[in-house]
Order: sequence, then structure tokens, then C-alpha cells
Amino acid sequence: MKNKIFIFLLFFLSLCLHAQTDTTTEYFIGGRGPAGGTLFAFSKNLAWEMSEPLGHMTWDKAFKFCAEYQFGGYDDWYLPTKDELENIYYNMVKPGLLHDHKTYWSSNQEESMALWGYNFKKGRPGLYGAAKKLEVRAVRCFQIQ
Repeated sequence: MKNKIFIFLLFFLSLCLHAQTDTTTEYFIGGRGPAGGTLFAFSKNLAWEMSEPLGHMTWDKAFKFCAEYQFGGYDDWYLPTKDELENIYYNMVKPGLLHDHKTYWSSNQEESMALWGYNFKKGRPGLYGAAKKLEVRAVRCFQIQ
């Protein structure tokens, strides 16, 4: 009988220790992602994080720079789409979580070879020539549980 009680106590204690060391991360808009970027969007079991501003450059340089960007131990960063920049605007800039009024390159391109950027001051996208220098942020998407 004493052995059964002892085994039960050990089992219970191991459950308690496991519960205390559970490293489940709660993610939220404006919080930090696993790479250290700022979280700006969620959809089902996916989340997106953005880098800090990476500079002022032409579209070609921005696209390549983001594709080669490595930060926080991750190399899956990329130049955001127009929709991802819109998410940053509506989830971060508009509610005042991010004070940024610059225009950023997106990865979207029109048939006319014009490229989309997103103006955080006006809260809308616009078309620009590839030689224009706009601001750049990289983003990455990751799976959450």
C-alpha cells in the first residue's frame, strides 16, 4: 500500500513540475515573435512578425535584401505583400501601437512594371517606379499551436 501511495505521489509531483516548466508562448499583436520581430497579424494557426525598418532603398535592392535577411536565428524573412503592409497599418499604425508614417515597399508588382508601396501616413497603397527609394521592412510567417 505504501509503495502505491509513494508511486502516486511521485507521479503527481512530476505532473506539477511539468506544468510549472511548460513553455507555451502566448502571442499577441504588438508582442514579440520567436525571431524577435513585432507581431502584427494572426490567421488560424499562423502568425506574422515584422523586422525593424531596414533602410531606404530601391525595389530591386529591397527584394534581394529581404530574401537574404537573417535575424533572430531565422532566414525565412521576405519583402511583405501589399496585404501584409495593410495589416501592419490597420493592426499597428492606426491604433497607435506603431508610430511610423513612412512609405514601404511591397513585393506586389503591376503588369505595367509599376510596384506597390504602402504609405503609413495616408493609410493606403500606391504605385511607384522601381528606381524610387522607399523604406523597407522584412516579415516572416510562422506556425503557432
